[in-house]
Amino acid sequence: MAVKVEKIATPDLQVGMFVSQLDRPWIETPFPLQGFPIRSQDDIEKLRVWCKFVYIDVRRSVLNPALPPHAVSNRAARPTVAAAHAPVRGNLGKFTPMRYSTSQPLKREVATAAPYHREISRAMLHLIGQVRESKALSFPVAKKAAAVVVQSVVRNPDAMVWLARLKDKDSYGYSHSVRASILAAVFGRHIGLPEDVLQNLATGALLMDIGMARLPREVLIRPEASLGREQQAELRQHVRHSLDILERCDGINDQILGLVQYHHERHDGSGYPHGLVGTQIPLLARVAGIVDTYDAITSPRPFAEAVTSTEAVSMLYDQRDKAFQSALVEQFIQAIGVYPTGTVVELSNKEVGVVIAQNPTRRLRPQVMVVLDQDKRQLSMPRVVNLLEIERDDSGHPLTIAGCLKAGAHNVDLARIQVNAA
Repeated sequence: MAVKVEKIATPDLQVGMFVSQLDRPWIETPFPLQGFPIRSQDDIEKLRVWCKFVYIDVRRSVLNPALPPHAVSNRAARPTVAAAHAPVRGNLGKFTPMRYSTSQPLKREVATAAPYHREISRAMLHLIGQVRESKALSFPVAKKAAAVVVQSVVRNPDAMVWLARLKDKDSYGYSHSVRASILAAVFGRHIGLPEDVLQNLATGALLMDIGMARLPREVLIRPEASLGREQQAELRQHVRHSLDILERCDGINDQILGLVQYHHERHDGSGYPHGLVGTQIPLLARVAGIVDTYDAITSPRPFAEAVTSTEAVSMLYDQRDKAFQSALVEQFIQAIGVYPTGTVVELSNKEVGVVIAQNPTRRLRPQVMVVLDQDKRQLSMPRVVNLLEIERDDSGHPLTIAGCLKAGAHNVDLARIQVNAA
């Protein structure tokens, strides 16, 4: 079921319309990222202050029939297919976006977080083992692991992203969950989610695919498109398996369960298991869906090679307002950068380096540790180039990132690189 939206000038807004998108990034406004119904004239006046126009979700709008329809069709009052299901759980309601600041230098935070990152990976292996052995899941273990992720990401989001890139020798199954938790926390921090919500987001992302441990290996090692109908249905049952496992846990909440239940729903209604559309999908589940997809396609899998981060960003960008909400795709790209920390890049002067930190004000000009010279020979003394400050190379030509390379290109080994950025 396609999302039906209408572009409406703010002077033409009416009570009962459901705002699903603004003419500017949500984070720059006081409005909730998950969209909201207009309940009063005060809501309309506030929108007029911030926006010239907005996009209205026609299917979720309920207008007073005595009012003129303007641009919204009469279909706005029809119940959606999703409305026939049980109420969607996990919605956040309104919140005031937090403004986080980096409190620890990257080098120090990498040193602090590295042993915790190893512990998180071991914890995830332990949890998967419990499911495979039909034992009760130790939810406190997952919650503690997610808390460590959030604490590190709040201090410095680049450190955990760097550690997450040291992944190629790990088992895809559990390391994907760890990376998804890290990326979700980084994304959530960027859009200003309160720290308790970040905790739920990181925990849910860590556990959203735990039900995969109940599936046969032959279903997991092939792309979904190549599976038969019965095998596809079996693969999609991992959502139900995950919920069965987690609903038995004490101390779990609806934000986490909602993320797990709906992270395969898609903006245009093409997802599963309920076919929810647009902002019917809880915000944390929409965040998790983007993170899950991004990490999957940038990681080597049994049935597919990894794509580069720039290719992945381009693929996500093409899915704006199709699979994923446009505003969230754009915020995700801002959160991790076009060249995420740990990305191997070639500079315009032919040198090769690794992105070690982002410059939030200019995401296309991060800090790069140069490790290979123009002839792709290893430098005896790698050097850090902050592209925000150094705009030209030694020949006076503009210095930029020419392209993103695949992990392992030119035998660059991230594990041997000592991070020393500010």
